[in-house]
Amino acid sequence: MKKRGKLVLSSFFFAILLISLASAACTLEVSLVNQDPYPAVQGDTVKFLFQVSGVGDASCNGASFQLDPGYSFTLNSQDMGVKSLSGGTFTQGNKNEWNIPYTLQVNRDAFDGDAEVTVLYSAGSTLSISPLSKKFDIRIQDSHADFEIDVKNYNPLTKIITFEISNIANVDTTLLKINIPEQDNIEIKGSNVNIVGDLDAQEYTTADFEATPKDGEILMTVSYTDQAGVRRTIEKSTTYDSKYFEGRAGKNSGIPISAWVIIIVVIGLIAFWFYKRNQKKKLIAERRKNLK
Repeated sequence: MKKRGKLVLSSFFFAILLISLASAACTLEVSLVNQDPYPAVQGDTVKFLFQVSGVGDASCNGASFQLDPGYSFTLNSQDMGVKSLSGGTFTQGNKNEWNIPYTLQVNRDAFDGDAEVTVLYSAGSTLSISPLSKKFDIRIQDSHADFEIDVKNYNPLTKIITFEISNIANVDTTLLKINIPEQDNIEIKGSNVNIVGDLDAQEYTTADFEATPKDGEILMTVSYTDQAGVRRTIEKSTTYDSKYFEGRAGKNSGIPISAWVIIIVVIGLIAFWFYKRNQKKKLIAERRKNLK
């Protein structure tokens, strides 16, 4: 009886040893073979294709795979669980790689640069308690734009203030809109919103408002749509100094063009009246001379 118990126990340990040797013979390798787009863009989706090689080895008895997206990405609900490959799926002479696609959402607040995702994997059709892990760096491009705003011109006669807006980022923008909220340093007449339109990276444009500004800081909000189609709003400011716009030549000082037109017309009418008057006097004088 004791011999039989020892034999059973020995057989059990021998079976465990065989399983361990078989597992040790299974070698899986994981690689990221594709990222689309590259780099990923904040607020957009990105597609990954991972590849697990070595699954054709019968000793692996299948494989299991799970993706941890980390802070910068969000998984679709159907991709959150473990993906499994049953043992015997790949036969001798068949392909030895298992391709696993994922589509992730890039979080809007993800940092510019490289973000990590982690994959967990193991032999067998269920993920082991202590799976292997591997980290991959995913390149993310910052889709946030930034702007510099300056007062380009102010005409105190027409009350038109012109702002120059420069896109100083490497991001193209669309539907750019400038809004000047109510504040002490500028009184807006008419609309306080100016829809500028598209503004590419490293380009500039202008926006006009009818207003009466005071010296000091002018606050405004800039809204735009980034390359991922995300609508963003940022707070900006600029400084108005009246001394730069006083006594300027041209349209910003002196008599406006419309007034000059009126003056010229009036002078012309007066000159024409004097001309007709002199002509009439000459005609009367000639008639009197002829009568004599």
